[in-house]
Amino acid sequence: MSLGPSRHARHVLLGLLVPFLSCLPTVRAQTISTSMPVPPLQWIELTDLLGGSAAPPLKDATIGYDDTNRILLIFGGESQQGFPAKATYTLDLSGLQWSTPTPPTGLDQTPSVRTAMIGGDDSAASYRHGHVVIDGESSSDSAVADVWEYDYTSKFWAQVGLSPGGPSARWGGVGGIDPRTSDSQGTVLNNTIYMAGGYDGKNLYPLSEIWQLSVGGTLSSNLPNSVTGSWSRVNVDSTIPGRVSVGGTMVGHQVVAVGGCKSAASQQSILDSSCAVQDAQVIDTASGNIVTPQPCLAPRIDPAVVPNMNGASSSFSSQAFVLFGTFNSTLWNDGGGSARGEVDVLDIGTGAWARVLPSGDPGSNGKPKYPVPRQGAAALSWSKPLVGDTSIAASDTIIFGGRDAAGNYLSDVWLLRAYNATLTKTNQTWSGFGSGTLASGVSANGAGVTVEYMTQCAAALSKSSTSSGTPTSTSGSSTESSGSGSSTGQASSSPSVTFPYNTSAIHKSLAAVSVALFFPAVALYRLSAPSIISSQLSDRNLALMYLGIIVGVAAYALGVVGFATSFTSITTSSASSLARRSASSLHLKTSHAQAGVALFAGLYVLVPLLQLIALCLRRPEPKEPETESRLHAESTAEKSSMNERAGSPSARSEPVASQRSGGKRRVRSWAGIGTWAGITGRRSNETAATDEQGQTPSQRSFEVVNRPIRQRRASGNSLAAFSDPRPTHTPRNLSDMSWLDPRLNTNGAGGGVSPVDRREPWTPGTTPMEITSTNGLMMSHGPPDHPVLPAPFEGLVHLLFHAFLLALTVLSLVALWQRAPKAAFGVFLAWTVVFYAVLFVLAWFGHPRESILSVIFSRLRTEPAFSPSVAVPFPSDGRGPYQHHQPPYRANGIDHDYATSHGHMSPDVDDDDDEDEETRQRRIEEELSRRDVSIVTVPRRRLYLLNPNPPEEEGS
Repeated sequence: MSLGPSRHARHVLLGLLVPFLSCLPTVRAQTISTSMPVPPLQWIELTDLLGGSAAPPLKDATIGYDDTNRILLIFGGESQQGFPAKATYTLDLSGLQWSTPTPPTGLDQTPSVRTAMIGGDDSAASYRHGHVVIDGESSSDSAVADVWEYDYTSKFWAQVGLSPGGPSARWGGVGGIDPRTSDSQGTVLNNTIYMAGGYDGKNLYPLSEIWQLSVGGTLSSNLPNSVTGSWSRVNVDSTIPGRVSVGGTMVGHQVVAVGGCKSAASQQSILDSSCAVQDAQVIDTASGNIVTPQPCLAPRIDPAVVPNMNGASSSFSSQAFVLFGTFNSTLWNDGGGSARGEVDVLDIGTGAWARVLPSGDPGSNGKPKYPVPRQGAAALSWSKPLVGDTSIAASDTIIFGGRDAAGNYLSDVWLLRAYNATLTKTNQTWSGFGSGTLASGVSANGAGVTVEYMTQCAAALSKSSTSSGTPTSTSGSSTESSGSGSSTGQASSSPSVTFPYNTSAIHKSLAAVSVALFFPAVALYRLSAPSIISSQLSDRNLALMYLGIIVGVAAYALGVVGFATSFTSITTSSASSLARRSASSLHLKTSHAQAGVALFAGLYVLVPLLQLIALCLRRPEPKEPETESRLHAESTAEKSSMNERAGSPSARSEPVASQRSGGKRRVRSWAGIGTWAGITGRRSNETAATDEQGQTPSQRSFEVVNRPIRQRRASGNSLAAFSDPRPTHTPRNLSDMSWLDPRLNTNGAGGGVSPVDRREPWTPGTTPMEITSTNGLMMSHGPPDHPVLPAPFEGLVHLLFHAFLLALTVLSLVALWQRAPKAAFGVFLAWTVVFYAVLFVLAWFGHPRESILSVIFSRLRTEPAFSPSVAVPFPSDGRGPYQHHQPPYRANGIDHDYATSHGHMSPDVDDDDDEDEETRQRRIEEELSRRDVSIVTVPRRRLYLLNPNPPEEEGS
């Protein structure tokens, strides 16, 4: 029997181990060379030495050099506002003056706006001396596929005529031309410009897809359209995945690519450099061979790569300088090299890396200074000094612009001067070292210049598989800056968050202030509006209303200004070519922007428009038309008629013919309550006259007009008019009179019948209150009113306003939490909490009266509604509308019979047929006494008899 595992068991074991091993992070050996020879290097700043109209801050511009006239060319690039540019700037390196070239008459055409293009100088022929620009990203967030060449001699642009069959439009590739190289036969200078990889917004082309453009023809002002170009494909042995934000150059006929991201899917990972890779590739266009150096540098985004053109050693011809680029300091530690102007040297023949720290620029204070790390800088290397004395034994690399880790676009100019000498780690001095005192400026001759070799590669700070481009952090790139020369060289311990888009401080402040000012405006409006306690607008209410309007208008104006500045000041902080955007393409790219536009349209546009519509739809309450005063004679006659009717109960059934013709309108009984309810023009069933349409009048009570104006006083109780607190001794109700006693009174003068006052003597000061008006019948001033709902349309407007305001408040809080100091977030949050607390407190106490929230709180405060299952005694107040007599009544039920006569009187009263005439007459008077007669004065100076007995049917 075999003691080893069976073949099936081994397969099962491998099947379990392979997935597990594939999940482990890729570990690649990192080696660094300290024996690689390098020239003495020194950083020299030229920015303060330049004059003229300088080029603006730009990123990913193309750079060229006219050795004949010592002119540096800058074209295109991306501006601080995120706009691709098409301006051309030249820098005279002999005089250090910026200028804008003026083309000959009729030759003023220029390439369209673009950035992240391929550029290279064309000096292969004496009749063609210019700078070639290939493809790039345009303002419409799309690639262009044309080729242009700038003539250094005549200072104009000419479009290159291309043969069919070239590459598709793209941007962000690597390549260019090495001006030191010759053609394949080695007879003339090379006229071929290479382009590898690229991105068109949809497709990420492999780095192994290499195209070469051969330029021919004549370039002159006499033959501006005679330059031609033809594309051909370069065969490469294997496929290399594409990159975005990759840095590269040409060293001879070999393409060098460093860094970048393998995927264009995650915008944020490109912005914070967390997707950057350590990979580097060297592709030989002649043989198709690919060399992949072992990783050593911190993964970086958009570095500047140039060939080492110093001729002091033959080994320098196979070297490339890697400058700048940004990396994620939360994932990698570079040992402080980026803060000290680190230059990484790659030997493309061996694939070895060396990390060296050049000498700095002492400036005026003698303290070494270094350029800040940046991405997208334009860099050009030359075999001789570019500025100053050209007899100095040195070669120069000039750098312009870029974008630093904080998102600032730069326009500074730096020089990396490589002196003609060879240094190693063990040999740090050379013949030009001199006294060891560093020199500065264009005349720096290398005195005191040396380099420091770094002995370790960049170290990963986390277990992320950064070599495969997988992001593990969303922190921003390193914010180390060596521009001040005071950096300690340590990685930042608190990295900042990088956002893809940014706006000015005006938008950030005004947007939040506008929302915050709406809070006091709303609170002041609610305080000024009528409440359940007082419905009148006092001077204090008006002052609060005007103040609220002023604050609201200020909030609205600040909001509009803040919204406008968000469109005019938006910029992109992208570290990659994917984020290069035109003005229009920068807008509404984030959820914050989209939500902000939607909520702004709702609160600042839709709600005011709906409020105006609500004001237009609102109609003033109808007012009762004033009635002209009647003639005194008519009033006298009417009063006489009423007195006659009031003199006897039988007069209530007087014939219609005896009534005054020409009826008039009167309001509903019970002191005109119907008028306050909005019901006007309703005729009472007691109207005696015929109306305008000739309708038959009904019986009416007496009416007194043209009474003198009397002082009125509101009653303290709506039932005060029924409580009979009369200050006079004049009978006012039929219950106060006896119609039977005069018959039995033999002392009646003339035997006439007149009522006798049966009221108790009135004692001044003992009545509940003295009433001079019957307003108690019309309005109750006891308990306060209840809140009411606004009109449906106005209620909808109010709901929309508060919904949009709350949503903008939440949006502002999120933005403040992410971008503003935490103190600002805390103040805004506290301000919001105070506002809504005030809003709820005001609504709880009925401010304003017409409010949905006030109605809701009012319902919450009140007792449960009446339930039919709960027995309620009748009448609930103990007396009901009967003031002097409580009629008998019986509870409604299925086992009870209703009274059949005399209202609610009991059957035993109704069936009492044995009563005598006197008892019967007294019972009739008691029945009449239950029908109170009240005299009400209305603004028309009329008196109405309320609650009269129903008129008898005609003919009864």
